[in-house]
Amino acid sequence: MNAACPYALYLGRLAPNSQRSIASQLNSIADMMGWTDEERTDKYHHIDFQQATYIKTKLITQGWSARSINRAMIAIRSIVKIAVLSGLVPEMQSIQLRGISKVNHGKHDGKPLSTEQVNKLLIKLQRDKSVLGIRNYALISTLLGTGLRRSELVALLVEDFIEGTALIVRKGKGNKSRTVHLPAWTQLALNQWLALRSKSNGHLFVRVAKGGNIKHNTALSSCSIYSLTKKSLASIGIEGVSPHDLRRTFITRLLEQNVDINTVRQMAGHEDISTTIMYDKRDEKVMKEAASLLSYQ
Repeated sequence: MNAACPYALYLGRLAPNSQRSIASQLNSIADMMGWTDEERTDKYHHIDFQQATYIKTKLITQGWSARSINRAMIAIRSIVKIAVLSGLVPEMQSIQLRGISKVNHGKHDGKPLSTEQVNKLLIKLQRDKSVLGIRNYALISTLLGTGLRRSELVALLVEDFIEGTALIVRKGKGNKSRTVHLPAWTQLALNQWLALRSKSNGHLFVRVAKGGNIKHNTALSSCSIYSLTKKSLASIGIEGVSPHDLRRTFITRLLEQNVDINTVRQMAGHEDISTTIMYDKRDEKVMKEAASLLSYQ
């Protein structure tokens, strides 16, 4: 693959996790279109309005989620835009692709934890005073206190925990950085973990071997975070909940506490406020309370 081709240039702008997921989606499209491995990287930037419309229709027919289809179409438009800037295709091709509408979708799947469930989970984890237990409590507290994605959590370095009050997310979605401020209970949990881990360079969350031996050079993987979260939730009787539901819990709880949605968007690291809205899992009770407070006096 030519490193200067629009496909490679586009992927190079993305964070590692996004690179893998987008490349996988685009490869699926190439397979669907019957493109060979040798030609596919140069095919993407030649997609025109007719082909893009056909691809979108086929993905809908194959049962792709609205989110996945929209991400794939954004990737195609971005690759074509790079090709335009590189002088490889006419600008009209890019303009026409903008006319392809998004696929509508309902509310985001998944369910946030209730405040009672969160308290039960944290109390259960806090009882384990082993090195592993203290690390796990700090890890889950960070997910619930910041709403970080798993990929963002595993990329954190010790130096990203600034002044004991905030985290710098250097490898957020779209390779964008942001500062995440921490509630006091998350700060305390992280300080307890660092008292054991030490502040030596390396990843903030690392593997703990048998006997409480901290492996400073072995960062946790996203899969490890997934397994740990599922196991922790199962320990208090919560099944069928994904680790991403902790992110939904964070966003929903902020909205329940009347934090304005644009602030929540920034805290969650969302570029588009419509994405934040999909995570809003407040129920009918909130709407009833809002209606009861409505007055024009």
